[in-house]
Amino acid sequence: MSINKQIEKQLNCERNIIRILDDAAYAEKFLSKPNNKRQPSMFQLIETTCGYTKYDKEDYGYHVDNKLKLRATPRQMTHYGLAIDFLLEVKDDISDDPVTDRKLLWLRANRIKWSTLSKMFGKHRTTVKRMYEIILSRLATKINSNMLDKYDKFFI
Repeated sequence: MSINKQIEKQLNCERNIIRILDDAAYAEKFLSKPNNKRQPSMFQLIETTCGYTKYDKEDYGYHVDNKLKLRATPRQMTHYGLAIDFLLEVKDDISDDPVTDRKLLWLRANRIKWSTLSKMFGKHRTTVKRMYEIILSRLATKINSNMLDKYDKFFI
């Protein structure tokens, strides 16, 4: 295989990893949050505690939860599972500090700015960006070398 095809394959894999992590981070916003079913909502509290008062829809403070609820698409949920697999592949053979590198990949997928990331990690923003590029390159190399058959159907 020529060097141009190898470079193109590597860059394509890196782009796909970034896209999958972005989809997963976006899908995480739509996952349902844990809630307490025994705790009544505010509207239920108003109706049960103020039985002597009749509330109409025109009253100030009357809220109905008829909002449009967005859900993650099946593709986003598939990418969510793949992103978990990708982040778990960041081990000692790829990086010196896998936990920090996993955090960096996930925070960048959530579109946290480089300057904010640099404050979190206590480094310069170009150093953090360079760390991100290095770990992304090593992860793409690992996926290309031994896991491509497992994830090949997801790479377009």
